[in-house]
Amino acid sequence: MPEQSSSSSGEPASQRGTGWLLERGLRLLPVLALDALLIIASYAAALGLKFDGTIPRESMVFFGQVIALIVLAYLAGNYFFGIYRTAWQYASIADAITLASAVGLVSILLIGINVFLTPRHIPLTVTGTAPALIFLSMGVAKLWPRLRSQAPFTGWGGPAQQVLIAGAGHTGQMLAREFLQHPEWQYKPIGFVDDDPKKRGQRIHGLTILGVRQDIPHLVASRSVDMVALAMPSASGATIRDFVGLCQQGDVAVRTVPGVPEMVHAGGSAQLREITVDDLLGREETKVDTAACADLVRDRGVLVTGAAGYLGQELTKQLLALGPSVLHLLDTNETGLYDLQRDLAAEGVEARIWITNIVDREQVERTFRAARPDVIFHTAAYKHIPVIEAHPEAAFHVNVVGTMNLCRAADAVGAQQFVFLSSNKAAELDSVYGATKRIGELLTVALASRSKTRYNAVRLHNVMGSRGSVVPLFLRQIERGGPVLLTDAQATRYFMSPPQVVRLLLQAAAFQEQESIFVLDLGEEVKIGDLAEKLIRLRGYQPGKEIEIVYTGLRPGEHLGEEPLQRRGRFLGTAHPKIFLADNTPACSADEIIGKIEALQRDLPEDRDELAARLHALARIDLRDVHPAPFISEN
Repeated sequence: MPEQSSSSSGEPASQRGTGWLLERGLRLLPVLALDALLIIASYAAALGLKFDGTIPRESMVFFGQVIALIVLAYLAGNYFFGIYRTAWQYASIADAITLASAVGLVSILLIGINVFLTPRHIPLTVTGTAPALIFLSMGVAKLWPRLRSQAPFTGWGGPAQQVLIAGAGHTGQMLAREFLQHPEWQYKPIGFVDDDPKKRGQRIHGLTILGVRQDIPHLVASRSVDMVALAMPSASGATIRDFVGLCQQGDVAVRTVPGVPEMVHAGGSAQLREITVDDLLGREETKVDTAACADLVRDRGVLVTGAAGYLGQELTKQLLALGPSVLHLLDTNETGLYDLQRDLAAEGVEARIWITNIVDREQVERTFRAARPDVIFHTAAYKHIPVIEAHPEAAFHVNVVGTMNLCRAADAVGAQQFVFLSSNKAAELDSVYGATKRIGELLTVALASRSKTRYNAVRLHNVMGSRGSVVPLFLRQIERGGPVLLTDAQATRYFMSPPQVVRLLLQAAAFQEQESIFVLDLGEEVKIGDLAEKLIRLRGYQPGKEIEIVYTGLRPGEHLGEEPLQRRGRFLGTAHPKIFLADNTPACSADEIIGKIEALQRDLPEDRDELAARLHALARIDLRDVHPAPFISEN
């Protein structure tokens, strides 16, 4: 194709003066001269091979007369195929094919001309052999920047870390190539491990696949490995934890390649980083119908309660990508709202903040009249189970009365949709927290039957890193030097990352079902003791020695493990494999549930046990004639 060029300013070459063209021509002169020499040498070598070193005088004279035209023909071919615009230090197979196409097309043309020459002083075999030599010599010359970065050409000027790469797939080979091309990074790859035993012994960029993951401790000791680099950006949390455990068994540092979003944000760099909690708990990509999610909020006013919280901030970020007309951030955390607003402003996004206490009905109504939101995501809640067990009145005010105030305000301003973030604890009803969340579900679903606003509840599970999660608690305890407090050595929990939860939340909200309680997939089951030990080791400490682990026993409202989703009740499948519908429409009216909440609000017991009992009774108001049914999935 013809040579095209443009400046960073978008001006055509004709408008940039002769100075730029002269400068570019001077830069190309050495390249053109080298190509010309290679073409001449290739034809001379082809003649020498044809005539066994004794070239006839007629052929030598004719060769001298036409070689300039031959050189110009090949250089022109290279020019029109863009060979001189290729960054050969990053060349790929496609670039080599382009070079072959340029050489081949010109060669076919020259052979065609030579067929009709009489007498033919340059044999056809020469015009057939010379192109192969031209392609080989040009290929080596142009690919030399790539070739010299490969073993055994590469040398490290100083001490370099011996790196074993875990994962011999696309990411692993890319990482090895980057390390070989950039010895200044001081990472020297010595080989790979990969779980596919068929790959053992194969070589990638001159490096051997030395074994499988179980061989890591042995390889670390036998080959003086300083670091293991995990080149598995899409691996599950269980896989990452297993690799980290093997690396810790071998007492070697472990790093990972960033995920695809991080690499794109970093401009494609494959630099290594520390293992994070998200890596240990999994960073599986959750696919959703982005178009449907965007239709939910695009060009609409969206309000998020609890926006300064961990999940609220992630929800805010993902909502912004879907194009709301305005984003309202509501919380009582003035500092958190201010920081979030400043972070968004730094990215060129304007958001309105509302310092509003959802327990105060008048405040909520004033805020909603001013904001006029179309879609509301209610994430604000008290969620620390042991604290709520000791202070049920606080949970009642925020989780129940606050939710009722928001639901009423949404109906009063004619909001299109109200999404209540519930919890899996609402299905168990063995804690005050679960009871308050179940009351919120009953309230939203009951209101949906008489309001133009579409009300939905979405049950979430353990969100890693949120304020109610054990992960930030463990990290704070490790930073203080311990001890790390665990309830039980066998305790297990299901975890999902905030991005996963928010994507599924938006997908559930995009479904058009009215009066629905959506239930999200539990995520991945993790043994809490194993997670705590790995977090301690990742911070450079020895569990049980430098950082003690103390078992305190289960606290009020806690369980050793969590039941699988299939044993929690009756659920129906939806269009998404990780979102289900709770098939038990509450058997109470909005007037009944609101009346009982207001009655409890007027006559709030001072005795905590009595208040807890009344909350549990209110949460079971719809179970008078409902019996458990087996799990159903329609997917």
